[in-house]
Amino acid sequence: MRHKNRKGKLNRRTSWREATLKSLTRDLFKYQRIETTLAKAKALRSYAEPLITIAKKNPESVSARRRIFSKLCSRDVVKMLFDDLAPLYKDIPGGYTRIMALGNRKGDGASMAIMELTKRTISDEDLLGGKAEKLDKKEKIKSKQEKEKEVKAKEEKGPEEKAHVAPEVKTEEKEERAVEDIKREKAKKEQKKVTQKGFFKRFRRKSIG
Repeated sequence: MRHKNRKGKLNRRTSWREATLKSLTRDLFKYQRIETTLAKAKALRSYAEPLITIAKKNPESVSARRRIFSKLCSRDVVKMLFDDLAPLYKDIPGGYTRIMALGNRKGDGASMAIMELTKRTISDEDLLGGKAEKLDKKEKIKSKQEKEKEVKAKEEKGPEEKAHVAPEVKTEEKEERAVEDIKREKAKKEQKKVTQKGFFKRFRRKSIG
């Protein structure tokens, strides 16, 4: 009996789940390495590997091509599967895919994984090189944007900084201003003392009277 045996549902309806697995399988056969969540990768394994067995056992069958086309809905991917990928697994009974855990995703904390074919027509250098080129392009674009922002900020701040620059003051004038400031502070302190004395005198008079 199938009590509590609900694997690979992905919290989706049937049509929605089939559409997601169909698109993931197309990407897997096309790029031969994809990054997705761990739950989707496990559900994708049971969907994609039977298609490889069908293509491996019936390489020249038209009905087999039609069956796989009904699952993938892409002629280019079906042709790639029968002509390029299926011949690589002739002597292998199973285990056409590999899942490698990546860790948790930022935001929702979903466990991520890399899913790839065990035998590929694309080399590891090409797969990693494409990602490296994309990262280099993104970094170059970011550096250009940052430089443009810095230039604009300098152009905008240039006249303002010049307008707000304080004029040069001689050393004699600085000393005179410092002396005046000290005198003002002393005068303020003396005034505070006088006011405090007057307050206490008034308080004493009122209490005595």
